[in-house]
Order: sequence, then structure tokens, then C-alpha cells
Amino acid sequence: MKQIFEGNIKKNFLVFSIPLILSALLSSAHSIINSMMSSNLLGEEALSAIGSTSPLISLISSICWGYGTGFSVYVAMLIGTGDFKKTANVVKINMLFSSLFVLTLSALCIIFHSAIFNFLNIGQDLWDAAFAYFSVYIGGLVIFNLTWCGIYISNALGMTKLPLIASIISNVLNITLNYVFIKFLHFGVEGTALASVISASVIGIFYIVMILKAFKKVGVSFKGIYFDKEEIRQSIRFGVPTTLQQSIMYLCTTLVSPLTNSCGASAIAGYTVGMKIYDLEASIYQNSNKTISTYVAQCMGAKRYSIIKKGLKTGLTQTFTILASSLLPVVIFANVISGLFLDKPDSINYSNIFLQYCLPFVFFNTLNNMFHALFRSTGAGRILVISTLVYAVSRVVFSYVLFNKFEMYGIFAAIVLSWVTEAIFGIIVYFSGKWKSDEYAIATASCSE
Repeated sequence: MKQIFEGNIKKNFLVFSIPLILSALLSSAHSIINSMMSSNLLGEEALSAIGSTSPLISLISSICWGYGTGFSVYVAMLIGTGDFKKTANVVKINMLFSSLFVLTLSALCIIFHSAIFNFLNIGQDLWDAAFAYFSVYIGGLVIFNLTWCGIYISNALGMTKLPLIASIISNVLNITLNYVFIKFLHFGVEGTALASVISASVIGIFYIVMILKAFKKVGVSFKGIYFDKEEIRQSIRFGVPTTLQQSIMYLCTTLVSPLTNSCGASAIAGYTVGMKIYDLEASIYQNSNKTISTYVAQCMGAKRYSIIKKGLKTGLTQTFTILASSLLPVVIFANVISGLFLDKPDSINYSNIFLQYCLPFVFFNTLNNMFHALFRSTGAGRILVISTLVYAVSRVVFSYVLFNKFEMYGIFAAIVLSWVTEAIFGIIVYFSGKWKSDEYAIATASCSE
């Protein structure tokens, strides 16, 4: 368990974030490999079927991501105070509650899938394959949730090498199972989902074992559980705003899905590949900024308010540098990258347009993500949700306005415009200092300095 505000901050940020970034890149590679194998072994129609349900799956998963990210901030604060016994109990409570919630949500999604698919405007030619993939993936969501909890808890504890090791194991297992299920057992798209669920099961067990060992090293047993009202209240305080924030962010993508799904299989396939590469780039800045989130949360727990801004500058400089080095090859070799997934000229063209002309604007969203990390870790939940609403509303509005004339290209432009809009909002809020009002300790520190 590491307190990253101690010692050389630049070195700590680099050491802390690199394993996170590598782990995230491997996780994104997991998704990309699934898409490549589905497209190359099953055809672009299979990729379109998976892509047609991806926004919905991301929306449902975002509830897990959001809550896990939020309560892990509380865990990091407890680490800052050195109260490891309390930390262990908070971890157990939240893993239990989130698992029960996810089981209920998964059942509802499968029961009402027809109504959901109709809303998403999924074509009848893709319906069967889309449901085959969706039902297996959502059926295993509780397993994915345990894995995500393991990632967030490991990060909060400063154990960033664990996700990297887990990602390597997961990728090797996933690639092997994908090939066996699709190539030899002829499972179809459901084989891709099943490979992901089995891989997640193995990794979930790995995380639980390693987290238990970490607490054992500091003399804390994981046996038993007690329900403390204050611990539950604090978990909700940090978990719910981030859950809302993540859900709003992915809800807007789901609301736009009826438009994207009406553009035809080629456009959906090109859009899906473009978004997969975006996810790869996003994994870099999101996980680099997780260092900022953990750093700020630990500073808050230890009441080291005066060094927070120094960490923000260090983290953002590091993130921009790493992102630029990975983004440049994507823009230059966009056509080659698109060709790895697609073979139809129309599909490749849609993917190329996004990668070359839209993806470079992702630096604006990198800044947005840094603000999210700051607002989340200082307890500024209201500002966090409002910032995400600015993004979501602007994206939906821009999408429906531009779609009538530009169709899929209008969807691409709307993504860029929404990034820029939220960045402008975040900059205004940051320099106004209004985010500080959500955490009295920050205001107190500002007055005393």
C-alpha cells in the first residue's frame, strides 16, 4: 500500500501510472482483438451486430465503473489516514452491495431485451447475432463487476502492477478461447462473449486473492463484515455522483444509437472500429489521470492540501506527452489500421474519417477527464455531474441537428463539438474555484495559505 504524495512526485506519478496505462492498453487490446477476430472469422456483419449493442453494454457497465471509481476514492482516503481495518470493511461492503445490484440489473436487461433492441433501432438482419452476444455478456456482468472492483481497489491501495499482470493473463486466455470457440467450435459471436466471461472469472479470483494478501501484510483479516452507517454513507457520497456521471456519459451514446444504427452495416462497422481505437487512446489518458485521482484523494485523507495543484500540473503534463506519442501513429497510419478490421471500402472510409479528422481533438476530452478526476477526489460531486451533463446534452443535441444533413459524419462532428464544449465549461469552473466549495477542507486550506 503506497502513499504517492510522499517523495519525488514526478517519479511517483510515472511509476504509479505506467503499469495502469499498460494494463489499460492490454484491456483495450482485449476488446480490439475480439472485434478483429469477429470480423475476420465471422464477417463484418458479426462486427456490426456486436457494435449495435456496444453502447447499451457500455451504459450498463458504466454503472459498475462509476460506482467502483467513486468508492475507490473513499478507499484511497482511508489509506491516507492509515486506517486499514476500516478500509477492509468498506471494500467488503461495497463489493457485496454492487454484486447484488448487478445481478438484478442483468436479469432485467435480458428479460426486456426486445423493447431495448427496438429502441436502439437494431435491424432484423442483426437481431439474432446481437442478442446472442448481448445475453452472454450481460449474463456474466456480475463477474466483470468483481474484476472491475479488483482494478479500482488495487489502484486505491497503490498496487498498480496487479492490473498489468491481470491484463496479460486475461489477454492470453481471451485470445486462446476466442480462437477455439470461433474457429473450432463454431460458436459465432456468442463465443466472443463467452471467452470474455471466462477470462474475467479467472482474473476476478486473482484480484481477490491478491487483495486478501495485501491486507494480511498489514495485519488486517478479511473475515467477517459489519455494516457501519457512516462507512455506508461515505461510500454512497463518493460512489453515487460518479455513477451518475458515468451513466450520463454513456446514456448519451445510447440515445444517439438509433441514428448510428440506421446508417447501415458498413457505417456501423466503420463507426465501431473508430470507437475501438478511440477507446484505446482513451485508456491512456483515463488511466494516467487515475494517478491524479488517487493522488488528490490521498492528499485529502492526509490533509496535505497545499500540494494538490502541483500534482495536477505534473499529471496533466505527463498525460499529454504520453497521449501525443500514441496518437500520432494512429493518424498517420489510419488506413492501415482500418484495414486490419475491415475489407469493404465504405466501412474503411468511415473509420478513416474518424481516426484522421476527429480523434486528434481527443486532447480536449483528456482535459475533461482530468477535471473529472479532480472534482471526484475533492468531493465536488455536484460539479462532476453538471460537467458530464454539459457533455451529454451537447452531444445529443449536436448529433440530432447535424445528422439530418451529414448522417454518420454529423455524428462524428457532434463528438468533437461536445468534447470542446465540456472543456470550455471545465476551464471556467476550475479557474472560478467553485469546485472548492464542495469540500470545506480545500476552502480552509486556501484561506490559510
